[in-house]
Amino acid sequence: MEVWIRLLGKDLKMMKGWFLGGIAVMIAINILGAWIAYETRVGASSFLLSFVLFIHALYVPVYIWISLSKEWRGTYVYWLQFPQSSWTLLAIKLGSALISLCISYVAAFVMFYGINQMDLNSSKSLMNIMTGPDAFDIRGYVDYMNEHFFSVFSLVLYMNVVFGVWALLFNISIQAVRRRLHRFSGIVMFVIFAFLLWAEFKFSTTNLYSSVTKWGAFSGDSVWAYLEMNMGELLFDLPIMIVYFFLAGWLVERKVEV
Repeated sequence: MEVWIRLLGKDLKMMKGWFLGGIAVMIAINILGAWIAYETRVGASSFLLSFVLFIHALYVPVYIWISLSKEWRGTYVYWLQFPQSSWTLLAIKLGSALISLCISYVAAFVMFYGINQMDLNSSKSLMNIMTGPDAFDIRGYVDYMNEHFFSVFSLVLYMNVVFGVWALLFNISIQAVRRRLHRFSGIVMFVIFAFLLWAEFKFSTTNLYSSVTKWGAFSGDSVWAYLEMNMGELLFDLPIMIVYFFLAGWLVERKVEV
C-alpha cells in the first residue's frame, strides 16, 4: 500500500502543473462569467460556465495522454522498473486522473453555482426576460443542473472512464510499435483505432446490439433518463473497457522496450 501511495503521489506531482493550469483557466473563465452576470445581466454566463463543466468529459483522456507522453519522454525507464505489474502502474495512473477530475469538476461546479445565483437574482437577467412556449427555460436548466449534480457528474465520470481507457490503449499501442514503424506509428495506429471506432459505431446500429443492450431503461428525471440510456449499454461497455485495459497492460509488459 505504501508503494501505491508513493506512485500515486509521483503521478499527481508530475501532473501538478497541468492540473493547476486547468484550475487557472477555469478561474479566468469564471471571472469572465461573473462579469457577464453582473454587468450585462443576460444569462449568457450560464452557457459559458456549462461549457466549463461539460468539457470535463474529456479531462481523463487528455490527462492520461499527457501523463504517458511525459513518461515516454524521459522517466519511463524508472517507471517501468517498479516491482509492480504494468496493470498496477496503469491503474494508479488512471486513479490519479480520476482524483484530479473530481477535484476540478467540484471546483467548476462551485463556481457555476455561485455565479449563476447572480443571474438568477437579477431582474435584468435573460432568465427573467425570455418567456413564451418556444423560449429556452434557462432558469429551469440552471435549477436542473444544481439539483442533479450527482446525476450529471456520474455521466461525466462514465464518459471519462470510457474515453480514458481508449486513450490509454491508443497511446501505449503507438509506443509499442514505435521501434518498428518509427514516425509512422502514430498514423498507423490512428487508422486502426479509427476503424475500430467505426466498427463499434456500426455494430451499435444493429438489431443484435439493441437486443443485448436495450433493457433496464433509466427512469425519473436523471440525465441518464433524459438521454434515454439503458443499464444494458453500461454493462455492455464494462467488459470491453476491462479487455482494453488488460490489453494495454499486456502491451506495456511485453512490447514496450525499456
